[in-house]
Amino acid sequence: MTFSNEYTIHEKNIICTIEENEFNLSYNPTLNYINSGSVEFKNIVDSKYFHSYITTVGLYDDDDELLMVAKLAQPIPNSNSMNLNFLIKIDF
Repeated sequence: MTFSNEYTIHEKNIICTIEENEFNLSYNPTLNYINSGSVEFKNIVDSKYFHSYITTVGLYDDDDELLMVAKLAQPIPNSNSMNLNFLIKIDF
């Protein structure tokens, strides 16, 4: 058996860094409530037991337009004490 590759696959690696204390909010509407016309978070969000998880990384251009979405295989807990790096590989 022989094999001949007919296509060259190029790979681009992008490192996304999340600084400590960034993105520690949830967009889950069940954690919000409306108080006098403004949206506030329920007490559990301010609790030391609440941890946000990262499930999706959006890649934007210089004009803040969404170009791609990377879904993670499993949720990653966000950290308040250290930076997190995500290596995103794109085949084209």
